[in-house]
Order: sequence, then C-alpha cells, then structure tokens
Amino acid sequence: MQTVRRRLTVKVRIPYKKILAGVSAAIFIIAVFFAIRGVFLGLIKPMPDIDALGPRQLVLTYYKRLALTDTAGANRCLADDYRRELADVSPVYTVWLGDVKISEDARLRLRGMNSASYDERQYFVEYSAWQIGGGVSPSGQESSFVYVAKKTKTSPWRIICIGSGP
Repeated sequence: MQTVRRRLTVKVRIPYKKILAGVSAAIFIIAVFFAIRGVFLGLIKPMPDIDALGPRQLVLTYYKRLALTDTAGANRCLADDYRRELADVSPVYTVWLGDVKISEDARLRLRGMNSASYDERQYFVEYSAWQIGGGVSPSGQESSFVYVAKKTKTSPWRIICIGSGP
C-alpha cells in the first residue's frame, strides 16, 4: 500500500489597504482629539501676558503651553527671528509633556561677546515627554538648554534658542 502525500498550500491575503486605512483613521482621530483638547484647555487656562513675565517664568510658560498642546501660545514666547528659523524645521507634535524642572539662570550669552542683546540668560530644562515627528524620540526624559534674551532694557524677554547643548 502506497501513501500519497500532497502539499497543501494556503494563500493568506493580508488586507493591507484596510490596515493602512484603519491606522490612518486612528492617527487622525488622535490628532483631532489633542487639537480639541488644546483649544479646550487653552480656554480654561488662558495665556498670561508674556510681556510682563520674567525670564524664568517665560520658559515655564513656554513648556506649560506645550503641555496644553497650545503651540500658538508657546510660539508667542519665542523671539521673532527664532520663530522664523523654526518655520523650516519639521514640526514636533507634543502628545504629553510633564515633570518640567528648570534650573536657576546662568548669565551666559549665546553668541558670546558678539551678542546684540541687552541681557541674556541660560536655563537647563528637564522634562518628560511623548512627542511625535521631527526626529525626536517618541517618549522619555528630555533635556534642553534654553536661552532667553531682551533686546533693550525695556523690551520683554523672549526665547532666542533651544538646543541640546550649551
């Protein structure tokens, strides 16, 4: 008696288009949720008068606005030149930000003696974040050096640079 063995092949079709559509819909829903959340929290926690803030309070306000996903409010804390500089950079979407720790100020100039600012301060900021885009790691402990300056004695403080090193 002979036994015959047949190979049974099963073709499994993975519905890539449906999976891609589902993932895209989920990302869209999450983005809409956080946009609505940012608007709602922005109404509950209105933007303070940033022209009246000191340098350390300005840095804290910047990170608080990012935590609320209020990028427009956070951008108001930036100097005009720095905001224009960032316009060409891939956007980073902050999903969650917390545990912000800001060091005491250091009177260090970003561009040394070539600085045209009246006064400059440097802060070391540590925070936990979940961010998407811009080549940023998706989550974890982050740290930045934040430079804040005033152009004249009477002008308001603005963030002139945020970087990973002094």
